[in-house]
Amino acid sequence: MFSNIYSKIPKRIKMLILFIIIISAAFLAFQFWFADAKKVPSDFLQARQQASLIASEIVAISGQSTNNLSQISQLDKEGKYTEALILVSQELERNKEARDKAIKLSVQLETMAKNLSAISPVSAGQTALEAITSETSLISKLIDYNDDLTKLLEVLQSKFLGKYGGDKIPELIAKINDDVKIINELNQKFNSVMENFDNS
Repeated sequence: MFSNIYSKIPKRIKMLILFIIIISAAFLAFQFWFADAKKVPSDFLQARQQASLIASEIVAISGQSTNNLSQISQLDKEGKYTEALILVSQELERNKEARDKAIKLSVQLETMAKNLSAISPVSAGQTALEAITSETSLISKLIDYNDDLTKLLEVLQSKFLGKYGGDKIPELIAKINDDVKIINELNQKFNSVMENFDNS
């Protein structure tokens, strides 16, 4: 009886039924064998892309400070405090741009963090968390960098006005260079960890 009914089904419908059965079987097999396949929310991926771009811009901005800091140090040794003050002021302006970008970076990191729970497997989420932590540390170090630049400006101003007898300028410049180095290292770590995330 069943064979009679089946024989009356149009060939096109038979092919459709067969297709649905094959697709359903393939889907069930996929769910069974790849239940732990990595899943990453699109919001996380978009935020990650933006975070990488913004962080690279921050690194580029802070990296430009190296040459200027060498010039500031030399001008200080030569007693050319006016020129040194101008350069420090330029650095502070450049750092203001970096701070603005840091705010944008924090927004992207927040989006990434909010989507961590939706990432699977859990190990991939943990890797992503490590990357987010690295970029959060970068923002913190950028704040230190800004504070040190501000201190350098204040010291130079005092020295220019003859109110400052000590000499912390070399120490501050060395600290600022360390800040820049750490910012670079933290961003490199972020990129490295996210590469591991992509390959996990």
